[in-house]
Amino acid sequence: MDKTLIIASMALALAACGGDGDDPPQPHPHLFPAEGLYRGKTSTNQDITALVLDNGTYYVAYDGPPFSRGVLQGTMHVDHGSFTSSDGKDFSVSFRDMFDVSLHGNYATRAHLNGTIRYPATGQSATFTSTYDRDYERTPTLAAVAGTYEGEAVARGAVESIAMSISATGVIHGMGASACRFTGVVRPRSRGNVYDITVTYGPSPCARPGHHLRGNAYYRAEDRTLFAAAINAERTEILLFEGLR
Repeated sequence: MDKTLIIASMALALAACGGDGDDPPQPHPHLFPAEGLYRGKTSTNQDITALVLDNGTYYVAYDGPPFSRGVLQGTMHVDHGSFTSSDGKDFSVSFRDMFDVSLHGNYATRAHLNGTIRYPATGQSATFTSTYDRDYERTPTLAAVAGTYEGEAVARGAVESIAMSISATGVIHGMGASACRFTGVVRPRSRGNVYDITVTYGPSPCARPGHHLRGNAYYRAEDRTLFAAAINAERTEILLFEGLR
């Protein structure tokens, strides 16, 4: 099965979340008016899932032809129905590289997020449209996300199989096919169906022993899939993970 993370979930053409025995989503006031989970398409026929947090941090995962798998990440600023971002990064899985991007567009709270993505270095651009997904309004819990996941991770341009466990207290232990081990912590955020995560690589054979990354994760209860994106402080490196429990 295709295990491309779409930031971030980040790679994310997601189906609507269903049961797993939890309660239906409950609306809550949006502190950041554009916050939420959105699903849609780009003008170049890429599937996207956009996650906008209550502090303006966003992830836009994309997947589609011709060379288009990756995650955009940055900070969004909003003003009366419009948004802009000048610090965006495109962490491209397909090109195994990172590109500067800017975003601007419009939103309606709990309705849509539409805009344009621009690449200053090349002058290229693409537009996108997306609609709000109420799965953002579910309450994240450690009980929901605890378990063992198997999937794929992308780090430093390489893709490898990963086995990862999350304990009932939110402690992460994982190992890749390369035998690189990592640890971390998962914590539910106070707003949105989102988790804060930290990851630290272990010793050799990890390419970056002791390297520390921080980011966010989204758990899709319908098919028990975890999407995660963690970035270093300099925003030069990202770890993307999609795994099935």
